[in-house]
Amino acid sequence: MTAAATVIGMVPWSGLLDQARLIAASGGPAVPADATRLADLAITGPDEILAVSRAVTRSGGGVLMSSGGTTGRPKLTFVAYHQGLDRLLRQWRPLGAGDFLLNLFTPGRLWASHYYMQALAQRSGSDVAPFGPIAPDEVGEWLPTLRRLRVNAVAGTPTALADFARGVLDAGGGSPIEKIIWMAEPWTEEKATVVREAFGPVRLWGNYGSVETYVIATGTPECGTSVLHLMPDQVLEPDDDGALLSRVGDGWTVPTVRYRLGDRVAAQRCACGRPDGLRVLGRADDAIKLHGALVGIGMVLEVVRGEPGVRDAQLVLTRAPGERHSVSRVTVHFTGDATADAVRQRLLRQFFDLGVVAGHQPGAVAVERVARLHRVDRTNKIPPMIWLEPAA
Repeated sequence: MTAAATVIGMVPWSGLLDQARLIAASGGPAVPADATRLADLAITGPDEILAVSRAVTRSGGGVLMSSGGTTGRPKLTFVAYHQGLDRLLRQWRPLGAGDFLLNLFTPGRLWASHYYMQALAQRSGSDVAPFGPIAPDEVGEWLPTLRRLRVNAVAGTPTALADFARGVLDAGGGSPIEKIIWMAEPWTEEKATVVREAFGPVRLWGNYGSVETYVIATGTPECGTSVLHLMPDQVLEPDDDGALLSRVGDGWTVPTVRYRLGDRVAAQRCACGRPDGLRVLGRADDAIKLHGALVGIGMVLEVVRGEPGVRDAQLVLTRAPGERHSVSRVTVHFTGDATADAVRQRLLRQFFDLGVVAGHQPGAVAVERVARLHRVDRTNKIPPMIWLEPAA
């Protein structure tokens, strides 16, 4: 068995070896003849996923999907038409006969979430409306129709769900939503608050994964929004450069051994009592360097969002010439009624190194209140940061 204090999940070594050999035969890395443990196997990435997913879907076909494009370059994957739903529905079943799902995920542009929700509703015996994102000021005109059709479930990113909830509140409330399926980005306190105000004791069902691997972990209403549970027959190796995912058995969208995810994860106990709980800590490429000061993007945003009057925030990073993760200027964009000066002072108090940088170069750290944060059109997500290239 493969197990260690830092590893989440447990799977047989023989199964991992079989999967590694299958991946090698499909275009992945060769398996060392003397391999006796997981660490002996090669780490894989997007190129291997594309080659292997294409090979394993040739007999039945697949849908070309792409992750990335929010904070990194797109990663192409051929997703089997079954989308791994048999495995998923063995332990995670948010929908059933009689439910009617409003699907707020954006269709098209090779993003998988919309089509995954369509397939989930179909396999669950539920009705589904393939709607896509809806702006708050559009919600009021649709609410009477949603009530008449008895739509009782909604799926989307926390950003799309908060938009819908705000529209419900602006229209006077009264939404029939009882279930929420969420994924693709973390919750912020502001988004969670508006959803609770609009829908009351709604039941939240979480997903975690990627287009390359599809669903890795799930959460039920008993888990809250910060802890999810690794699905069976998988193992995760936490790593600061991105967790490594391995899985065994059939029925997945793609065989995977030591695939490098883009997130840092850690084991986490859950109030529900189920094993293999995990928490997503943030992106592996979260750290940036500003004139020698190393800071985490997630930590900066957490501090900014903690200022009274801040609804949400985002960083605009001006890349230093010839550098990938070094920046010459950090601009905090935020929404809400706080003042830019109050937010800046809070930030400089909490991060000593940023205060030192700002003392020598005041223009290197800026804060601006904006009416709306930038979104990625393809996914309707609010990315934590936007990169600007240095002026020529």
